[in-house]
Amino acid sequence: MMITELLRIYQDSLINPGRPECTFAPTVIFNEGWLLRAVLREWKTCVHPGPLGFLPFPEDAQLYSEGQLYTPFGARYRGDKQAESHTHADGIVGHFSILDTKSGIVLNHNFSYFAVFEAKLSSPLSAHTTNATEYDQVTRTVACMINVILQSGRSEGYAAHFVVLSPRTNHFVSPVNDSKAVVADQLAHRMAMYDSIAENKQGASLFAQQWRRVLDRLQLSFVTWEDVLDVIANNELNRFYALCLRFN
Repeated sequence: MMITELLRIYQDSLINPGRPECTFAPTVIFNEGWLLRAVLREWKTCVHPGPLGFLPFPEDAQLYSEGQLYTPFGARYRGDKQAESHTHADGIVGHFSILDTKSGIVLNHNFSYFAVFEAKLSSPLSAHTTNATEYDQVTRTVACMINVILQSGRSEGYAAHFVVLSPRTNHFVSPVNDSKAVVADQLAHRMAMYDSIAENKQGASLFAQQWRRVLDRLQLSFVTWEDVLDVIANNELNRFYALCLRFN
């Protein structure tokens, strides 16, 4: 298990007297990225009972960390103040490929499962983006997911999930709440801002016409690490999580 090796590397590095004990910053290992990778691997390779609606993963689903989800609000000209960059997802599970770039996610035209995971430890979800003050991290990620789904050409026969994981002591559903109505309101406002200065709106036409239909299918889940690890019941993973909390 990858966590066993990471714990071994950490233990072997404790050779300095006093502080710092470790020969590198412990957060290089003990962070939400490695924690999520270990949990996703556990969910992929083992069957765990529980009420989580995004489980189990399909047997043929792929796992990837730090993949790019393409934004529907790309730059239309140099210095476009309403544009944004693509979103990097902490974890992605589903039927997809990486084409033409090192990390850009393209869903298979016949995909049946697509899940994006956001992992948090001490930091909150972002309440806004640089160019949109009423457009939080949940809505931005959901918008990118919708865009990727629309680009696949698939309109039915799939499941889509956005999952946020955070500690019980720092648990939140979003800066506002977990209602898809809030996501829809923020996204509609973002669309209006983006289109307000566009000379040609054709670039966003597919997204503008169909995003609500895709949002209706997408499921939002906000889960604590503690609830997840209680079901997995792996001592080494529990120890790793405790060290993540300690160093973050």
